[in-house]
Amino acid sequence: MPQVKNEEEIEGVVFQEYDELELASPSFLVVGFPDAGLVGGISISHIIRELNPAEVGGIDIPRLSPPIVFVRDGEAKPPIKLFKKGNMLLVASEMPLPPGVIQMFSYALLEYARRRRVDYVIGITGLGIGERVNKERPLVYAAYSGEKIKKIIGEKKIQLFNEGAILGPFAIFLKEARRFRLDTIVLLAETFPELPDPEAASAAIEVLSKIIDTKISIEKLLEEAEYIRLRNKEIMKQTARMMSQVGKSAEAQPSLLYT
Repeated sequence: MPQVKNEEEIEGVVFQEYDELELASPSFLVVGFPDAGLVGGISISHIIRELNPAEVGGIDIPRLSPPIVFVRDGEAKPPIKLFKKGNMLLVASEMPLPPGVIQMFSYALLEYARRRRVDYVIGITGLGIGERVNKERPLVYAAYSGEKIKKIIGEKKIQLFNEGAILGPFAIFLKEARRFRLDTIVLLAETFPELPDPEAASAAIEVLSKIIDTKISIEKLLEEAEYIRLRNKEIMKQTARMMSQVGKSAEAQPSLLYT
């Protein structure tokens, strides 16, 4: 693991930085977890592959139960990684958040974003629907908190999520955004509830590209859709079991980061 230059603990969550971390304005924190259709995990993994951001830190949850560490090329790595590209910071998790740490982690991440002077928090997640099987191209909806992001949604003509409940970490992001003074948007892509859905991830990435004014190609993601589906079947099963504990309908497991 790279040498840690800065470490701080917030709400029991440890943030490690391998270098000085400054973001140009407007700055974005983009977050995705393995969830319904693995939309969040697949999206973040693909963005990392396309943009080749620098790995600038890691996030550890010492009280995580059961304890888990990820190993790559023999080296222990934090379960959640931080990547930086220009004015964008990416949070990449190789596991779904266990129900017992969702609140602690979500509040800690919002406080970390506030301390790093992030302007916008963007969450990417799946919206499981039974009708997905009849849709060649899934729709992407936005839920938001904050006047600045509301203006962007209008300018980019992003469809609003009109009515419904959002659970898990993104519910906390939206609910607490004003208190932390962070404009927040959650992108919800229609997805298969319990099948990996690269097409839904690609639709979410297209909307994200509009918000951050950065072109992110989805060509490879669509070309490799069947491979990604097969590769992540077991991850999806484990995610589904864990997500059912917090009232959602799908999930994942180790390594979604196929870069």
